[in-house]
Amino acid sequence: MNFKRVLLVSFLILTMLAFVACESTNKDAAALPEWDETYDVVVVGGGFAGLAATYNAAEHGADTLLIDKMPMLGGNSQINGGVYAAYTSKLNLSEKLGYEPDTPEKHIEDTMEGGDNLSDPALVKNFVYGSPYFIDLMLENGLEVRDSLARPGGHYSHRTLTTKNQTGYDIVEVQKKLVDQSGAEVMLETEMDRIYREEGKEGKVVGIRVQTNEGTKNIKAENGVILATGGFSGNEEMRQMHVPWIDEDMFDTNHAGATGEGIQLAQEIGANTTDMSHIQLYPFANPENGVLDSPAILPFNGPGAGIVYVDTAGNRYVNEGGRRDECTFAALESDGFPTFTIFNKEMYREFATDQDIEEGIEKGRIFKADTLEELADLISAETYDGHSVDMPGENLAATIEAHNSYVEQGEDPEFGKVIDSSMMTMPEGPYYAVPQWPSVHHTMGGLTITPRTEVRDVWGDAIPGLYAAGEATGGVHGTNRLGSNAIPDAAVHGLIAGQMAAEGTLPDFVPSANR
Repeated sequence: MNFKRVLLVSFLILTMLAFVACESTNKDAAALPEWDETYDVVVVGGGFAGLAATYNAAEHGADTLLIDKMPMLGGNSQINGGVYAAYTSKLNLSEKLGYEPDTPEKHIEDTMEGGDNLSDPALVKNFVYGSPYFIDLMLENGLEVRDSLARPGGHYSHRTLTTKNQTGYDIVEVQKKLVDQSGAEVMLETEMDRIYREEGKEGKVVGIRVQTNEGTKNIKAENGVILATGGFSGNEEMRQMHVPWIDEDMFDTNHAGATGEGIQLAQEIGANTTDMSHIQLYPFANPENGVLDSPAILPFNGPGAGIVYVDTAGNRYVNEGGRRDECTFAALESDGFPTFTIFNKEMYREFATDQDIEEGIEKGRIFKADTLEELADLISAETYDGHSVDMPGENLAATIEAHNSYVEQGEDPEFGKVIDSSMMTMPEGPYYAVPQWPSVHHTMGGLTITPRTEVRDVWGDAIPGLYAAGEATGGVHGTNRLGSNAIPDAAVHGLIAGQMAAEGTLPDFVPSANR
């Protein structure tokens, strides 16, 4: 009983301290300025989420401003691999390509399992049900995608579309066009350094302070502020605060602006966060610099076709259909640095173009040989960030021969990979290899939001006038984000935030339980 009493007293003390801290912060933030400019809605951050929010806020009648601290819009979204998961679209590719029809329930199930069931189911349902709406909007406005559907690791349906140029830039360009047509104003090289909130626990967010080339400005938001400022993968200090082993020696795939200050500024006015210790590494980045270049997308898109991942000894080290975190940790614990994706010409036609392969070979990022023994020699002739490899050709040949037999018999006794009729064997060359290694990629943690994209405070209540979407938020992906879920998450929640801030309503695709 005494122990329980001590726990209760401790809880009450901590609660009082949190309340005092929150109230103190809020009072400090409540010193409201003279406003230099006024809009209905102010969106901070110009990637997938921010562009979607800006477009939808303006479309719903709000006088909208979009700001971005960088000299151009796009951020991480521009260098994204252009892969988009949707259980259906106006293209009906599942039917066209002969795959079993996908369902929203299966997409939700895969996403929940992929994050160890720690995702907020309401947020997962939001983006899954909204994913066809957004991709169709893009297609109707000029987006071109490849005539293929990938089944990346962790997904158990063919549901991943790839943009024509295999880059998020393709989508960003369509979004920028829509924002321009909407009449929203855009200010670049404009960095938010404060969020203004009225005093008290019920205080509303009313604007922001920004630094521009012309000096400081205070911008009022009559309806609300939407934070689409991205994650913190590029902030080494913030990363190590939450996951100490991801140190400064670890490469990252992110652009220079992925530094997480939007999350921190929201915390200063009482916002809560979740899942901050869940940081994802992309298992297949360029081992020389950690960049997510075009060849680094091939290992991601290829598992459904039957590609094989091998270590420096030429042996498989993981289930190629596994989640990103499984592939990452298996690589880090493998025979050495780096690892490699192996496929042949017949196979790559399912997930790449001849141009993709030819450009990768010209850049030295893809090796090509007529036999597996010759391929191992090419791999061993190179160095990777100063590291040498000595891959025995007979090992690589034996590995692929064994994997061919697994595909033929429909069972993988080594790693338990799910093998279906879409997977191919590699009986003959030419054969190809892509070097790869994990690089810091995505932060699953961020601001806690409601299904209506309202930012929650430390008490779990929505902060009036403050919304968030995209990688600045947490709770959507749990411990691990399935690849190709990032764009629909960011864009769909951006659409929701924009409409909520503009008029307090929700798009039709939002499930009734989330309204």
